[in-house]
Amino acid sequence: MCHFTYKIELLGLVQGVGMRPFIYTLALKLGLKGEVFNDGFGVQIKLNATKNSLKCFLKLLRQDLPPLARIDTLKISQQDTENFSEFRIINSKQSPKRSPLLSDFSLCLECKKEFYDVTNPRYLYPFITCTHCGPRFSIIKNLPYDRKNSSMQAFTMCASCQNEYENPSNRRFHAQPISCPKCAINVFLKDKNGDFLAYQNEAFKLCAKLLKEGKIIAIKGLGGFHLMCDALNENALKALRVRKNRPLKPFALMCKNLEEAQNLAYIDENEANLLESRVAPIVLLKAKKNFPLIAPNVDKIGIFLAYTPLHLLLFEYFDGSLVATSANLSGESIIYEEKNLLQKLGGVFDYYLDYEREIINSSDDSIAQIINGKTMYLRTSRALNPKYLNLNFSKRKKPLIALGAELKNEFVIFYEKKLLISPYIGDLKSLDIRERFERFLNFFKELYGLEFEEILCDKHPHFEYVKDFKGLIKYPISHHYAHFCAAYFEGAFKKRTLGFIFDGTGYGDDGRIWGGEILRGDLKSYERVGHFESFKLINSDVKNIRNLALSVILHYDLKEEATEFLNKIPSIKLRNLEKIYENSTLYTSSLGRIIDAFGSIVFDLTHSSYEAQIGLMCEKMYDDRLNFSYKLRFKNGQIDFREVFLGALKDEASRAVTGFFNALANFMLEFSEGERVLLSGGVFQNKTLLKILHKKGLDYFVPLEFPCNDSSIALGQMVHFLKCAKD
Repeated sequence: MCHFTYKIELLGLVQGVGMRPFIYTLALKLGLKGEVFNDGFGVQIKLNATKNSLKCFLKLLRQDLPPLARIDTLKISQQDTENFSEFRIINSKQSPKRSPLLSDFSLCLECKKEFYDVTNPRYLYPFITCTHCGPRFSIIKNLPYDRKNSSMQAFTMCASCQNEYENPSNRRFHAQPISCPKCAINVFLKDKNGDFLAYQNEAFKLCAKLLKEGKIIAIKGLGGFHLMCDALNENALKALRVRKNRPLKPFALMCKNLEEAQNLAYIDENEANLLESRVAPIVLLKAKKNFPLIAPNVDKIGIFLAYTPLHLLLFEYFDGSLVATSANLSGESIIYEEKNLLQKLGGVFDYYLDYEREIINSSDDSIAQIINGKTMYLRTSRALNPKYLNLNFSKRKKPLIALGAELKNEFVIFYEKKLLISPYIGDLKSLDIRERFERFLNFFKELYGLEFEEILCDKHPHFEYVKDFKGLIKYPISHHYAHFCAAYFEGAFKKRTLGFIFDGTGYGDDGRIWGGEILRGDLKSYERVGHFESFKLINSDVKNIRNLALSVILHYDLKEEATEFLNKIPSIKLRNLEKIYENSTLYTSSLGRIIDAFGSIVFDLTHSSYEAQIGLMCEKMYDDRLNFSYKLRFKNGQIDFREVFLGALKDEASRAVTGFFNALANFMLEFSEGERVLLSGGVFQNKTLLKILHKKGLDYFVPLEFPCNDSSIALGQMVHFLKCAKD
């Protein structure tokens, strides 16, 4: 039998996922000799094998990958013969750093079983983990992903952990965050002055007691702190809303398990699987009852299950569900350091539960919902991003960055024929979020040794974060076309396609504010084939939705029909607003703004408290038993929505909402004339609207993997530019 020496290079998500012990075990099973090691690119294998045994090895390699692993590229080459006496795992080798980073994942089933096993050394240990779960992105400082390059460097393993860490047959072989009660990461509960109150298990017991007493506690998770309180304690909920200045925006709930969540919301099989998945996102669900202090005026509730052993240990002593909202000031990023927590939120929480291990990279909870049986992600952070995609259609050599949108920002880097999609960053209007953007960008630049000569950016001429990139060549790309391209890319369209791009705001090619656009195009070019009728804005304050409604009333000359609405505005103020309107040069075609204006009339609101508030309230009011629709008319390339507002001014809320949503669906169905279309923009996060479109038979694709909101603008910018550069 003729043996050769083969070199196998694996690129993709292959470090920190148990790949080397998996390969080691596979080689032993097949009686093969050689070696495996990490380098800056991924994993390298050398094998003494016959052609048949190599074929068998590769088949099983692809077939039985570890849960978190993903092979993007597999290269095989025959080498000069080396004689190996055994198969072994050798130390990582230094080389240019190109290997992808993994995000942080929820506790795996094996660790969870050990966590609850009274005979296991890690019984109820709040940092139990293995190569199939736990922290990665939040603790890594550098590549390759070794303990010395992470915040675990500060902790010395005990003999037992060291034995597991060095044993290739063990699930914890080279699990970098490994620890146990003998070499424990310390946990402590402190008051808002930073004084210690309790340690280890006692800290959890006291924390649970204080939560039951109605206290608000900041609790450190994988990617930062949550503000948490008892979900059934009205006084605690009211206090949290006042202290965090969050009057109406819904809170997410953390439950111990699926059974607890099922007491609060209707959960189908797909939603249950998503809740219990290793992503463990916040899932938007239909509430079983009203939760006026948790999700005011809406019938949806965001729930996620305890995804770390630390949270599970807290639930050993706390019976019930917990509000879990990001610890941050409004508009700022999640706080992950004790110093900032005390400085910024000392007046919000009563106590805080912290632990010794440092968070290097913060992250937010990912958010998702089920649409027609499929998972739609609305925010991609913990357990999802950073995300790496192979991109084979570009021959470009130089690295490139797409900066993305000002709101819900994520950036995208192209290097080595890969796309790197950053974790969710936030709204760049805030200086704090801008600093987070720079921190993440510098982290990846230093990690991979990248420098950029060109940037891709939004067409808006006044975005401050774009101005920060001085001396670089800038390629501005239309906001709504970037939306189109991101959806086109995910949907793998091949020909020019019709797209409905409906959102709140974006700088248009004509200098106006767009947001109700019908485009036809591909990744290289597009044309604007229609849009909602443009109307003047009184000012740029999008939260003042009564002014938006007044703008529409004046636009369509509906003052007579709107007498009741206008009587709510003091006469002098109304005259002044009309003068401002007459002199305004701000125009928008945004469907998001139209929906807000509609909501101001129907729900009698002067201001919106948070984004998507009106959309969520409309979802609650929509009546699928009501066979009724207003009419949207298309003339001269514009969608006339006058009839919708005539209806809003006279019909009760449920009828008005139903008429509007049905009118929108009917218009899209008629306009598309049976063609398969793509949908993008924040409006299409509305589950009720998507259900109506599906029921009416519209043949559509809506992004699922990449959010259809502004988080995917950078992806759209990048794939458009690279496609044009290729051609």
